[in-house]
Amino acid sequence: MWCVIQVTTGKEREMCEQCRDRIDGSVLSDCFVPLTVRMRKYKSEWRRVRLPLYPGYVFLVTEDPEALSLALKKIRGFHKLLKAEDTILCLSEAEQQFLEKMCDNSMVADMSVGYKDGDKVIITSGPLLGLEGSIIKIDRHKRIAIVNISIFGRMTPATMGLEVMNKVNGPDNG
Repeated sequence: MWCVIQVTTGKEREMCEQCRDRIDGSVLSDCFVPLTVRMRKYKSEWRRVRLPLYPGYVFLVTEDPEALSLALKKIRGFHKLLKAEDTILCLSEAEQQFLEKMCDNSMVADMSVGYKDGDKVIITSGPLLGLEGSIIKIDRHKRIAIVNISIFGRMTPATMGLEVMNKVNGPDNG
């Protein structure tokens, strides 16, 4: 099961390492921060950077969420384990499979590529392929798409890299 803890934004990788070092392997199978590849402009040059898909959150893989909850009490700096009442929240199997499909084996979602046809976005490659209906906003200048992804049964926005190659205004410009 994938459980999620909330941590200080910018400290995700550090917290993941701390969890790996301090929580017994019988309780914690894996710890990771899903990343997304985006383009950032530095000194007038575009560069690919990896940023957390969900800033401020770390994903923990366990078969025993209750033991994980107890083990996390030894970890300094984490804010909270996500819970509903007294039950620890874990991603559903469908949500977990969706994130696994969107990311590579290292839990990195690469840039997507597409184009605009009028008001429609057509994705031609990348993790957003087939998810055009989930895109709620595109910023062509920043080369990003804001996408609604289901986490814990509710839609959560995530910022992902999207290179919009060209814009088609009508059938004659194809």
